[in-house]
Amino acid sequence: MENRSKIHKGDAFVKLLVAKFAAAKQPGENLVIDESMVPFRGRLGFRQYCPRKAHKYGIELFKLCDPTAYTYDIIIYSGKQEERQTDLAGTVVMKLMHKYVDAGRTLCTDNFYTSVTLAAKLLEQQTHLVGTLRSNRRGLPKSVTTAKLKKGEVVAAENDDGITVMKWKDKKDVLLLSSKHTAEMMETGKKNRNKQEVSKPSAILYYNQTKQGIDVSDQMISYHRCLRKSIRWFHKLAMDVLLDVAVVNACNLLN
Repeated sequence: MENRSKIHKGDAFVKLLVAKFAAAKQPGENLVIDESMVPFRGRLGFRQYCPRKAHKYGIELFKLCDPTAYTYDIIIYSGKQEERQTDLAGTVVMKLMHKYVDAGRTLCTDNFYTSVTLAAKLLEQQTHLVGTLRSNRRGLPKSVTTAKLKKGEVVAAENDDGITVMKWKDKKDVLLLSSKHTAEMMETGKKNRNKQEVSKPSAILYYNQTKQGIDVSDQMISYHRCLRKSIRWFHKLAMDVLLDVAVVNACNLLN
């Protein structure tokens, strides 16, 4: 009997659909990767708990989208493997992006994925990375991570590969990495209480504009989510991808 993965009952169906998604539309310059949850509270070895999501328990999906909320690829997370992966986030990014590198694109990620190592790896394949950072990542300049800033101030450092790590103080510290931007400040067109122009780093403005792709996709899905009672996880997954993600993609193509 051949060894099968934990997700074999749903994986083939998802791969079939995402092949159709990828064939229907060619992505532009900007892409974004993040996680989504398929609600499921039954017994399942790879069921995940994510307190940041509206549905905290379920099957975790890694999705590749563009800023218009169109989904190009999906990976089902099957939990910890027997052979421990030292860089799950980096592995997920490279799997989702393998068709779309070497084309001058820019990928936007949150702090779960972003690292100097990943940025350097993507640069080798002519792809930029912009994303928020965790302060405990390896290879970050201490002059940036430990800097004490006042509101509106920014500090940055750039390495030999052209990867910039910056910290900007808003209501709280925001740590960001970009292989595309410097620490240049840009006016937002808004004014504060003192009638002064509000400025933000160009990388922050780019991140906020691009990262919305996954959030918009999840928001649109939530309006008509097909919640189906079932004890079979692959039924839930199939209904979510077919009647939720595919419908949002179809609406996107019609607009």
